[in-house]
Amino acid sequence: MPLPNLLVIFSFTVLGIAMFVLGARYRGQGIHFWGKPTIRSIYFITGKVSLFCSWTLFLLKSIFANWSWNPVPDGVAWFAALLSSAGTTIMIIAFYNLGASVRVGLPETSTTLKSNGIYRLSRNPMYIGVFLVSLASCLFFPNPFNILLAAYGVFIHHRIVLGEEKFLNEQFGTAWQKYKEQVRRYV
Repeated sequence: MPLPNLLVIFSFTVLGIAMFVLGARYRGQGIHFWGKPTIRSIYFITGKVSLFCSWTLFLLKSIFANWSWNPVPDGVAWFAALLSSAGTTIMIIAFYNLGASVRVGLPETSTTLKSNGIYRLSRNPMYIGVFLVSLASCLFFPNPFNILLAAYGVFIHHRIVLGEEKFLNEQFGTAWQKYKEQVRRYV
């Protein structure tokens, strides 16, 4: 199996383990991950499913390297594997920096504004990681269907970010405005 494929598989494995550990820790503390969607539920759900499908295709192409997939040059495969690893690392750091504030959607209980750790560099590092893995998926598996899935998912997640920012402005007012002036939305 080519090394870039192994790196992609390793990245997804590490992400899965980190999410399992984080989930188990917060379930033990009675914290629920599901919140209220920031946009219409149908778009929220289809955006999540779209990225899940794109990432699944990415992983399948990595695992079944000898199937008759669209071939990509070795340099592109390496670049995609490295993007995937970077995105995974950023997501894990962002999840752990959010701590008990991690939610899929908006929290239904009180929360705190996170502006330290990786959140000093970006207001949405978790989404940067998501976007990097999605781009890596498109490069590694340049199938039009996969590209469409990833593009739709990224578009919807940007809309989710805008909804989250509106919520944060309502929740934290001046503190949010000050943070927003100092730290960019993505990079």
